[in-house]
Amino acid sequence: MPEEATTRNRERYDQAFAMLDDVRAKVLALLREVTQAQADRRPAEGEWSIGEIADHLALTERAYMGGVADLAANAKPDEFDYDEVVRHRSFRIEDLGDTAVTGKFSTPPPLAPTPGRPLPELVRALDDARAQSRQIMAPYRDQDLGAKFFHHPKVGPIILYERMANVAYHEQKHLQQMGRALARLSATR
Repeated sequence: MPEEATTRNRERYDQAFAMLDDVRAKVLALLREVTQAQADRRPAEGEWSIGEIADHLALTERAYMGGVADLAANAKPDEFDYDEVVRHRSFRIEDLGDTAVTGKFSTPPPLAPTPGRPLPELVRALDDARAQSRQIMAPYRDQDLGAKFFHHPKVGPIILYERMANVAYHEQKHLQQMGRALARLSATR
């Protein structure tokens, strides 16, 4: 692979992880602001607590990034014409973090959170999920992840860099949910 292509692949890979790390830092900062009681309390019937959201984020990252690593290793490159795929999308990848645009997704049972986990466990689970993501993705840093696709249920084919960004958008959506939950819990004291 030409050095220029390798450099570009590394830049895109590093940008994806920078995006993931930025939103994760905000999630961890919010978790440092809450008490265990706040983390465990659901803001309303049928809504997840802050702790449950954090647990869901760790579970989701492990599953999603594990899928990205598998596709990086095994997917056939250039399965789709990217420009054609983008032309037929009903919304942008960024919109996957906005339920007003995409609607709500149902949570698959393996990604459903466990209530009542201690805050230090949740922080460790988030840290461990990110460490695992970095470890399993490291062999693909030089690879062009823009040539391999994931089939998203609402958007259709997305390149693996977009799938990594999707993890960040998903986490950003839930970070906003955590903020709303904290505000509602604080208002009902």
